Amino acid sequence: MTAAGSSLYASDEFLDVIAQVYFPGQRCAPKDYRVDGQVFRLLTADGTRPVLRQTFIDMHEPLADRREAARLQDLPRLPDVARSPVPVEAYMEDAALKDGFGAPAILWESFVRWDDYLELLKARRFAAEDRRRGRRLEGLLGPLRYADDDTAPDVLPTCMAWKSARDNEAQRPDLFAIDANRHFFVEMRRRGLLRASTLRAGERLLAIWLGAVHGGRWSGWVFTFNPDPELRKFSLGRQLLYPMLESSFRAGHREFDFSIGMEHYKLDFATHVRPVSPLGLPPAHERLADAGRRLLRQHPWWADRARTVRGWLQRSAAR
Repeated sequence: MTAAGSSLYASDEFLDVIAQVYFPGQRCAPKDYRVDGQVFRLLTADGTRPVLRQTFIDMHEPLADRREAARLQDLPRLPDVARSPVPVEAYMEDAALKDGFGAPAILWESFVRWDDYLELLKARRFAAEDRRRGRRLEGLLGPLRYADDDTAPDVLPTCMAWKSARDNEAQRPDLFAIDANRHFFVEMRRRGLLRASTLRAGERLLAIWLGAVHGGRWSGWVFTFNPDPELRKFSLGRQLLYPMLESSFRAGHREFDFSIGMEHYKLDFATHVRPVSPLGLPPAHERLADAGRRLLRQHPWWADRARTVRGWLQRSAAR
């Protein structure tokens, strides 16, 4: 297996794309910061402003090398920091974690052979149904064709159109209504950093995954499928996942990273989850609210009075 590498989201080549697409004309460069004793590499705009959140920076992960940590600028707080991965089962059994935010992943070091991973999926009791749907899909459309990285000109525009249609149908903000978000993938493709994996029947696109491979870790941002109602029953996205995951394993990757979001399909396939949460000192209003809650827990009489006042205020506001 490939040795562990740095996070994609802290790499110079990725941060340069973010700078060009989202901060045109500004002086931007990667810079290391210290947060709660850990070191993080962040894009810094105009030499002073660290970029803490950006559409396609899914999470921040600490750098392994802390030799220069003592001389770095401190940040009080950093959002979306990924912790060490924990097994899926442990994550879901931990009340403090399971209702939080996570990034599911497959750590390939757990498996000697590809068939060993398939045995795990069989034990989870969905793989057989996925195979049946795949056979029915081939019976309808003919042989399916998988591409690790499909550079055909129809891939990006089709993916964006499908994603926009799904967002609009679900009444979510349309990711690709923003010009910069479309340009991000075009620029990633131009630089050879994008991996667009597809499943086709003949030339007909069925499912698309837009992601990247960095440091032996295959990640993704957009996963979408053909909206034809006649095809929904075949679980097109899952049909693409199987050859993608096998390709990742056989390439010697250390990990397949489903990225942020706890969708059920990710948990079906994942072996681990990275908890994702802020790191550092909470804002003043959060610290004040937390102190108030601790005080009320220590003094039940005041807690009862507070509930009475809150009920009175709610009734007054409803009048």
